[in-house]
Amino acid sequence: MFQMMFEGGDEMIDSQFLLKVFVATFATVGFEEFIKNFLKTKKTWIYAILMFPLSVASYFSVDRLPLWVIGSVLTVGCVQICYQTVVQGFKAVIEGLLDKIKNKGAEENV
Repeated sequence: MFQMMFEGGDEMIDSQFLLKVFVATFATVGFEEFIKNFLKTKKTWIYAILMFPLSVASYFSVDRLPLWVIGSVLTVGCVQICYQTVVQGFKAVIEGLLDKIKNKGAEENV
């Protein structure tokens, strides 16, 4: 099992703790991206401030609440991140290809 010592202490960081941090991090990022759909602002520092309570809530959810709570938060986060990455990414690629086709057709007609 992966374990690491804190400097100057006897406490251990084990793999379970690191896994909880990773899950809470992913949930926080996804949930913050979800919130950005409703909270539109050019002041990006608001999102930085929002990250702190979301991080605490996500870790608390992983560590103390029933599994369905963090499962729900993770599902929302995964859907949001996958939508932005996969769907929006494919959409941009297809739009770029269509633009190239249109431009090539316009050049041939000239």
